[in-house]
Amino acid sequence: MLIIRTMLQRHVTILLLTILYPVTLVSQNTGVIESAVEQSDVEMHIHFLAADEFLGRETGSQELDIAARYIATWFMTNGVQPFQELDEYYQTIPFRRVERPQEAVLAAGDSSFSLEEDFVILGIESGSYQAPPKVLNHGTGPELDEQSVEGRIVVVRPGRPDHTSPQQWFMETEEKNRELAEAGAVAVIELYDHQMLPWEVLAGFLNSDSFDIVEDEDQLETGEEDTIPHIWLNSTGRDLRSLFSQLEEDQTEISIQISRRAPEKVTTHNVVGYIEGSDPDLKDEYLLLGAHYDHVGVADEPVDGNYIYNGARDNAVGTSAIMLAARYFAENPPARSVIFAAWTAEEIGLLGSNYFAENAPLPLEQVIYNLNIDGAGYNDTTKVTVIGLGRTEADEDLIAAAETFGLEAIPDPVPEQNLFDRSDNVNFARRGIPAPTYSLGLTAFDEEIEKYYHTVLDEPHTVDYPYITQYVRSFILAAEKIANSEVAPFWIEGDVYEDAGRALYNMEVVETD
Repeated sequence: MLIIRTMLQRHVTILLLTILYPVTLVSQNTGVIESAVEQSDVEMHIHFLAADEFLGRETGSQELDIAARYIATWFMTNGVQPFQELDEYYQTIPFRRVERPQEAVLAAGDSSFSLEEDFVILGIESGSYQAPPKVLNHGTGPELDEQSVEGRIVVVRPGRPDHTSPQQWFMETEEKNRELAEAGAVAVIELYDHQMLPWEVLAGFLNSDSFDIVEDEDQLETGEEDTIPHIWLNSTGRDLRSLFSQLEEDQTEISIQISRRAPEKVTTHNVVGYIEGSDPDLKDEYLLLGAHYDHVGVADEPVDGNYIYNGARDNAVGTSAIMLAARYFAENPPARSVIFAAWTAEEIGLLGSNYFAENAPLPLEQVIYNLNIDGAGYNDTTKVTVIGLGRTEADEDLIAAAETFGLEAIPDPVPEQNLFDRSDNVNFARRGIPAPTYSLGLTAFDEEIEKYYHTVLDEPHTVDYPYITQYVRSFILAAEKIANSEVAPFWIEGDVYEDAGRALYNMEVVETD
């Protein structure tokens, strides 16, 4: 099988150029990167972005807006160009913020359940709902063709039968909710039980304000007409299916009451710019470097007197890397053009990067690769963990870049955590763009990771800056190698996103003898 990439018919042109005269691409000079990225630069950005004064850089906050201004000013003063289609360096995103319920009650027969301790509400609905239960398996596909859920509160297992991770379940809630609403259900309760993500962690994350994008002002005051209340109920260590099955048999009603304030409109911003490539034949192709700059705000209750989630590792480190890469490439432009993007709203559902992917200021087929930089932290300062190593044709460059700065690039050590689909890169991978995440040295989700991941201890003074500096340098070198590669790296054959890539880049598959 021979794959011919027809996008711009670039490959034959590049091969001819390399034969006819010497390659004029910028050399990958590690000494230049070392002098351009000093430890003091790294420390400055991380200490600023993760300072207490930013109150955890929560989406929709004034503090996040100040961080956006800081990044945009850095772009402006370091030679990064804004896209004409955007407002200078800002891509403004209109959100509707729905505050978490002030009060919520779930009663089923003689049993009652408490908000957060027992259940969380995923939707934005408010009001009172009563109906008898209908217990199904997953409540999808043929089940809905065979079973009537009209006028019932449907009780099901999370997600779909072939999906096993909480991340997949969460991503499927919107579609599942709509299917059940169309079938006439009053509400849906999914019974949550998964050891990979304990209920206490999940509930702390989900029992918070929710955000969705609203392009129409009419959507602000009311919820979507085609959605119903959606609840995740903790069934860990208890047989709640039997409870609800008995209630169904007895035709006993479930009662749900949700009280919350009216939604409000907020705006937030992706911060985006680019530098033009130096090669006239490749500058219309773009490498996308992205990192989210938001974090999770403040704690409801202080921990040892501290209530601010500073987010130094997650993701002031990645944001600093993007900013320093922008300055480096403005002074040392590679063959291809490079986009630098600081994403908002990652922590509340990867919303900023998804908005960019749907409203990009250039055709997405011109973006040949996305190198994302994000992570939960590190427990091995000799490593770079590439979430997606082994999935794209850039492996050799990624490994070499790490080795150049004394680090070892390793693949995802915890595939069961589904980390590839839990950061902004997935919004580009789904559309076909090869998109691994260049993470800090993670070898396991152990106590060292949990000590800092989404905790108030993730502060700037706890970071190993000599290691982070080498990590940032290696990230920039990896980006330079990809931006200068003769042929744009694609997905490894058989990857789950390969077909999307073929469609995006208009790649033809030709069978040969």
